Amino acid sequence: MKTTEHGIQDSRDVENMYHMRLMTLLQELVRERGYKGAARVLEIDQRTVAESAKTGRLSRRAREALERALQEGVGSAAARQRERNDKLEERVEALESAMGALRSEMESMGKEARRRLSKVEGAVDALGRDGDVSTKTTGAGHAGAGPSRQSADEGGGGTPEREGSPAPKSPTWREYPELVTLEAADDDEEVFGEAWPLIVEWREMKESHPDEGKGLEWLAGRERLLEVELALMEDHEMTLPPEKQPLHGLDRSGQVSWRRKALFGTRRARARSEIVTWVWRVLTLRWLWTLR
Repeated sequence: MKTTEHGIQDSRDVENMYHMRLMTLLQELVRERGYKGAARVLEIDQRTVAESAKTGRLSRRAREALERALQEGVGSAAARQRERNDKLEERVEALESAMGALRSEMESMGKEARRRLSKVEGAVDALGRDGDVSTKTTGAGHAGAGPSRQSADEGGGGTPEREGSPAPKSPTWREYPELVTLEAADDDEEVFGEAWPLIVEWREMKESHPDEGKGLEWLAGRERLLEVELALMEDHEMTLPPEKQPLHGLDRSGQVSWRRKALFGTRRARARSEIVTWVWRVLTLRWLWTLR
């Protein structure tokens, strides 16, 4: 079999390094124990040890003895390697112990997370049921609302104005005062009355909050937007865009119902996201603590 010049050189380099390792072990034994002590450890005669140490050439017996001593872990290099192995084994055992504790902690946190999620979902379910009842009541009450301003005027029955008394200031007139608009008008505060602060907040959120998104911040904004819209529709009987006329009866109930369902889903998604974020942070801190 042919061997290239480069391959021969590599083989010689390896052989030289191995020879140097054996000689280093021999010199270390002689330095620490003397020729006699080194010969006793290697189980060869003292003269062979002395000749090999002085000339740097190893006989077959000396070479075999040194190889055997190297395999048995004789010498400081082997001792350092054993020390490194022992330390590595200790670290592995400590890491396995920490991982076992971390797994137990993860199981405990998983149970706690499931318990919290179940509690949140139960609360949100209860809120959804209460909202459905409220929606039905609101729709029925609005369907049986009192007469309009025009019918009241036609029916008479009002107290006639006294002669000479100043005419009362007429409120700002708008065809549909219960219809919320995205565009602001000068008389909005007067027209919308008690609903005005919520309308201001709703307009700001509609402008700044994207229709689609993800993450805790977006879910929190979505939740607040739906809460404001439901408050406007249920507490103040307002109608929201894109409607052009006020909604009544089943149409109004449908708009309230889908917002209730959307609020339910948003709150549940936010609760899940908060729990996942909390668990992730705890696990990260635990992991960093184990690496200290």
